[in-house]
Amino acid sequence: MKLFYVKIEYIVAKMGDDLLPDSANTQTQTQNSQIDWSQHNTPSFIPTIWGRLYSTKVSITGKHCWKSAQYPEYFDLIQPEFTLGRALTCTFPMRKEIIKENIIRNVSKNHFTITRDMSEPLCPSIITDLSYNGTFVNGELIGKGKRRVLDDKDEISITHPVVKIFIFKDLLKNEQDQVPKEISKKYYISRTLGQGACGIVKLIYDKVTCSKYAMKIIKKSRLTNGHVNHLNDPEKIMNEINIMKAVRHPCIIATEEVFDSRDAVFIVLELMQGGELFDRITKQGHLSEQFTKFLFRQMVLAVKYLHSQGITHRDLKPENVLLESQDDDTLVKITDFGLSKFVGEDSFMKTMCGTPLYLAPEVLRANGQRSYGPEVDVWSLGVIFFVCLVGYLPFSADYKDMTLKDQILSGRYKFSQSHWRGVSLQAKLLMKRMLTVHVERRITLNQILNHCWMQDHDVIIRVEKILSQKGIMTGMTQLTVSSSCEDDENGNADTVTVIRLVATGKRALSDDYSSCEPIPKKLRVGLSSDKHDETTSTNSYNSDD
Repeated sequence: MKLFYVKIEYIVAKMGDDLLPDSANTQTQTQNSQIDWSQHNTPSFIPTIWGRLYSTKVSITGKHCWKSAQYPEYFDLIQPEFTLGRALTCTFPMRKEIIKENIIRNVSKNHFTITRDMSEPLCPSIITDLSYNGTFVNGELIGKGKRRVLDDKDEISITHPVVKIFIFKDLLKNEQDQVPKEISKKYYISRTLGQGACGIVKLIYDKVTCSKYAMKIIKKSRLTNGHVNHLNDPEKIMNEINIMKAVRHPCIIATEEVFDSRDAVFIVLELMQGGELFDRITKQGHLSEQFTKFLFRQMVLAVKYLHSQGITHRDLKPENVLLESQDDDTLVKITDFGLSKFVGEDSFMKTMCGTPLYLAPEVLRANGQRSYGPEVDVWSLGVIFFVCLVGYLPFSADYKDMTLKDQILSGRYKFSQSHWRGVSLQAKLLMKRMLTVHVERRITLNQILNHCWMQDHDVIIRVEKILSQKGIMTGMTQLTVSSSCEDDENGNADTVTVIRLVATGKRALSDDYSSCEPIPKKLRVGLSSDKHDETTSTNSYNSDD
C-alpha cells in the first residue's frame, strides 16, 4: 500500500489534486509526510540494491577504524560501479571526519572499485585493486591492477590485512549454499546454462582469476526421469574421473576439476563461447560442404583420439559438438564423452531410447544388455554429417512409413533429391559409408580421414593451423593426403517430409552451452516444395542393404 500511495502522489503532482476525492488527498498527504524525498516531483521507483557494505569495527589496535559514532552503519550498492579512495570524485571518499587519519594516509586516491554487470543475470560482483598499499579480501592481497570475485560475507581490508573496513553482503540470488563448501570456497555459482536427464549445468566463476567455466552436476541418487542411477561404486567413479582429467586434446572439452560428493559428481569444464553446432545449423538452415569439411575433420580427429584412449563417446550429436567462437575458423570441441560411464549402462540406454536419432543400430539391438564397439561413434558422425549438409534428419519418428527403430535398424534414411542436389557425389558416398548397418562394412575413422572428399589441402592446412595454435597433443597422427574413393552411387529422389532442426527455446550452453545430455529439442515438420520431388515416387528410401 505504501508504494501504491507514493505513485498516486506523483500522479497528483503532475495532473492536479482536484482529480482525487478529499479522502484520497488526505491519505496521500499523510503518506507523503512519512517519506523523506531528496528531490521534489521525482518519479517513484524501487532501485535495485545489489549489494551492501557493512562497516566493520576492527583495526590494528583492535579499535574502530571509524571515528566514534560517525562511521556509517552500511552503504548500499545501487550503481554498477562503486569506488573508494581519497579522491573527492570517488563514490565513497575517505574523509578524516569519518575515518582515522593514520589509515587515510596510506589510502590511494583511487584505492579499489567494485563493479557488477546488471545486464548479466546472477553475474558476480568484481573488486579491482587500484592501490599501492594493497586491497585485501579475507586477508589475501588482490594485487595492484588485479581483480577477484566478491562473495557474500567477504571481508574487505585496505592498506593491511587487519584493517578491515567493510563486510560485503550480496543481495542478489546465488546458489553458493547448494554446493559443497570445497566448491563454493573456490567458485562463485551463477546462472543455470542447461539441464537434462543427467543433471544440470551451471555457469561458475573462479573467485581468484574471475575466469568463467561450466560446471556439470550429475546426481548420484536418481535421474530426473525417475530411473535409479547406479553411481554407488566410489572406486569406479574415481577411476572414470581420473580418465576424464587425463584426456587432453584441442578438440575435446577440457575437464578442469572434478568434485565427488555423497550425492553428486561436480565436473568443472572449460566454457565455450561459440554455442552448439546445433544452433549454427538451425541458424543457417544447413552448412556448406567447405565449412562442413572444416568442422567434420576436427570431429573425426577428436573421436579418433578418444578411441585411442579406450573411450567410446556413445552420445555424439550436434548438441554435444561445441564451437569455440562465432567465426568460421573456429575450433570444434566434443563434450559429454563417456557420459554413460557415469550414469550407468542401463540408465543411459533408458534415457536415450526416447530419442535415439543419432544412435547406431547395434546400440538399439543391444538394449542395454549386450556390448558393442567404438564403431557406434562412426554411425553418429554419419548422422551429424547428414544434418550438416542438408539440415534435416535422416531418421525420425515423424516419418510414418516405418517406426524410428526400424528405420535405424535397417539403415533406411530419407533422401530428398532437392536437398542433396547441390551436394557433391563424394560427400554422398561418404555419408552412405558411415550410415552402414553392418559394423564390419562400416567405414573406419582412418578411412574417413583418407576419403577423397576429405582431401582438401586448404581445409587440412586450416585445421592444422588452428590445432597448432592450441597445442597439438603428442601422439596425434600426422594428417596425410591420399586418394581413394568409391566410383558409384545408389540414390533415389522422392517426395519427402523434411524434419528440419529448429531451436524452440534458447537453452544456453556456452553462454549458449550445455555440457549435459539435453532435454530433447522440438523439431518442426515441413513439406518440401520442390517441384521435382513432388513428381517422384512417394515412399522410397536409401539403404546400404
